[in-house]
Amino acid sequence: MKEKVTDISKVLQDMTAEMRLMRETIDQQYAEIAKLNRNIEALNRQLRKKDEENARLKERLSKYEKPKKNSGNSSTPPSKETMKDEIVRRTKTLRKPSGKKPGGQEGHDGHKLSCSPSPDETIDDTPNYCTNCGGTLADAERVLDYVTQVISIPELKPVIKGIRHYVMICKNCGGRIRTAPRRKPCPFAE
Repeated sequence: MKEKVTDISKVLQDMTAEMRLMRETIDQQYAEIAKLNRNIEALNRQLRKKDEENARLKERLSKYEKPKKNSGNSSTPPSKETMKDEIVRRTKTLRKPSGKKPGGQEGHDGHKLSCSPSPDETIDDTPNYCTNCGGTLADAERVLDYVTQVISIPELKPVIKGIRHYVMICKNCGGRIRTAPRRKPCPFAE
């Protein structure tokens, strides 16, 4: 610096060019710093999300590693459970809904008990009195209404009872009286 400056305009031009280069470098560095700061913020956001997700997963996992004790998984008596836990325990089912309506499904062939064509014992079930007028039906005309069967299994030999249900026709009023139906009629009605 002790040298003499002979051409001041040249020195000023050199200093101006050097300052321009320094400003460009500083501007590039500022841009790079801003870009790095944005990247840091994005990474911090991702890290916070991961931390929240880890906390949620740890909480879910803790339910399986150390489940809350109740009468189903420990020796705690049911009387020590909370009302909510007791309700859940009593109403919880392992079955999952299938989405189908209850009962027989469309296209399923139904099946039922079949009647024997030759029952071991036959019982005539007739009404004793007219429910219309109260008169006796002892000597009234009887008409077979339907037949049901009851299967009893004593000592490995089934006893099949054919029950004939009659409609009695009252002589006093002409009313048709039948016994209360007990079962569905048998297809082998005589």
